[in-house]
Amino acid sequence: MPGLLNVLGKFLIYGQRLCIYPSAFDSEDERNFGICFPDNVDTEDLTITTSDNIALKCYFLRAPNYRRHTSIAGQRLSIRTVTSAAARAIIIMFHGNGYHAWLHFSSAQRFLRLGCDVLVVSYRGYGHSLGKPTEKGLRRDAQAALEYVLADAELSKSRIVLHGHSLGGAVAIDLVARNPDKISGLIVENTFLSIPLVAKEIPGIRHLTFIINQRWESYRRILKIPKDIPILMLSGKDDEVVPEWHMLKLWDLASIRGEGKDMKKSEIQSRLERDGREGSDRGKDMFKTIVGGTHADTWTRSGYWSTVQTFLERLDL
Repeated sequence: MPGLLNVLGKFLIYGQRLCIYPSAFDSEDERNFGICFPDNVDTEDLTITTSDNIALKCYFLRAPNYRRHTSIAGQRLSIRTVTSAAARAIIIMFHGNGYHAWLHFSSAQRFLRLGCDVLVVSYRGYGHSLGKPTEKGLRRDAQAALEYVLADAELSKSRIVLHGHSLGGAVAIDLVARNPDKISGLIVENTFLSIPLVAKEIPGIRHLTFIINQRWESYRRILKIPKDIPILMLSGKDDEVVPEWHMLKLWDLASIRGEGKDMKKSEIQSRLERDGREGSDRGKDMFKTIVGGTHADTWTRSGYWSTVQTFLERLDL
């Protein structure tokens, strides 16, 4: 019996990691399938080392108002030659759990067109990054990416905006909650209140949410973000993975962020049980429902990038 319980315990721990971080378990062939670096875009491979000494293989895309020459023929690695024109901002992008970093290159290029540099973060275990994914580990990965930008003599001059899709939204919310004085804005797309609240919608799992140890409780962490940090929420109307009510309730909680950071669990639960309010702009905060947007393709739909542009303008960028 002890042996059976040990096996069951390992299944509960590692089985849920497989469900929550599926692409981290891809084979080398699977994760490299279809990889395509953007043409005519200044792209640099970066190795960012975390506080627990994990090497993350990330990617930096420079906006066209910067120029640099390639130091080694045929390679993306090069020496930066910076012009006097400054990027509008640097966007730190955090991808979803079923993706690898390079699958966000197309959306990253849209930020380049808006005059922003982009750092696309690859979590531990994903892409070509080392390590194994856990909630604690991904939080360290995000912190390391931010500290990389802050330590760079040129990049640190730019204002920092975080962008997170799905799980990446939870990563971004957590990072800005812990570093409010270093972030100028937050963009989240099709993200969730918490992993257990997503699991409650899945038949056969809904009664086992108490065993989930990768919780990503964005509904609590968003309350710690000061109100003076603008938030843009982009919600695909036809999201088949994260129902829109998750985003609507996050939007509701965002209205009391800062002042609600010390709310008791029962008070938060009561707030979650209320009907989600329809998203509408509040000051510099914006909520946009993207008609026809599914979990994966919301960024391709009409209204997405015009809304992002308006949000950046509201940040005076």
